[in-house]
Amino acid sequence: MRLCIISLIISLGTAHADIVATKSWHKQAPQGIEDLVAIQERLRSLLPQTKAALVSIEAIDGAGSGVIVSEDGLVLTAAHVIGTTGKKMFVRLPDGKRAPAVSLGGSEISDAGMLQITKKKKWPFVQMAASNSSEVGDWCFGLGHPGGFDKKRGIVVRIGKVIANKDETMQTDSRLLGGDSGGPLFDFEGRLIAIHSRVSQLPDQNFHVPIDCFHANWDFFKNQNLITYEKMQAGGFLGVECEYKETGLVVRGVIPDSAAEQAGVQINDILVSINNEQIDSREEFIILISSMTPSALAKIKLVRNGAELSIKVNLGSRPDPK
Repeated sequence: MRLCIISLIISLGTAHADIVATKSWHKQAPQGIEDLVAIQERLRSLLPQTKAALVSIEAIDGAGSGVIVSEDGLVLTAAHVIGTTGKKMFVRLPDGKRAPAVSLGGSEISDAGMLQITKKKKWPFVQMAASNSSEVGDWCFGLGHPGGFDKKRGIVVRIGKVIANKDETMQTDSRLLGGDSGGPLFDFEGRLIAIHSRVSQLPDQNFHVPIDCFHANWDFFKNQNLITYEKMQAGGFLGVECEYKETGLVVRGVIPDSAAEQAGVQINDILVSINNEQIDSREEFIILISSMTPSALAKIKLVRNGAELSIKVNLGSRPDPK
């Protein structure tokens, strides 16, 4: 009987430890040493696989970071790291070995970019999180090569929390430094949730490209040229201000005398698709419109007061920036 009680106590103690370890990185704040130790150990367990896929990206005109997301060597990084499509670059693995790569597409709107390692082999890679899987308050950790690759120093790890996530930008207090741009941000499941973008001098002003931006524009980023603000200026223009919500892309404003106003688009309309292409983000909407020429005919499906409507509109020209 005594043995049974002791076994039960040990069993309950182990179960309690497992519960603490499982829940620690889901709590709003650590509630004691046990939580801090659990978070530390969780991070340690995730680092071997996540670090293996980190790369330093090197080109004649600069350097940055990136992360491999497929066995054939597709790398996610920042648009300002690759600069243009078709640029020959090199990636450097954690062991210092270099491999040739070529830049693909991306977008200056979100600062998302892709490149492809051209050497054929099976590369280490990480799992990408699904869209809409990150929330404010989530624990996260960032990897990178601040200042460029340094084998003696090794990879730099920073832990933090998601403090804002809206449209094409995620903000954290996971500190970034020059050279981190394009590097990965992970959740505490070891999934890639964002790519480092803009670095600030303030500890809570660290901005990242949410993985949602890549999911929404995957084929475009992989198969088309990098879209720049200069290219968008020459493309089509609808004339609406939008915000992406759970219900979809909501029109918050209609520019007077624009193609949208002439076609009857109204505030609070929810934009569903353009030319039968589903709209999954504000950035995707901008890319689809600006990829068309001014005066091009666009078929837009929208929802107004619960009813689905279809309108045709001849796009206008984007106003000159002031």
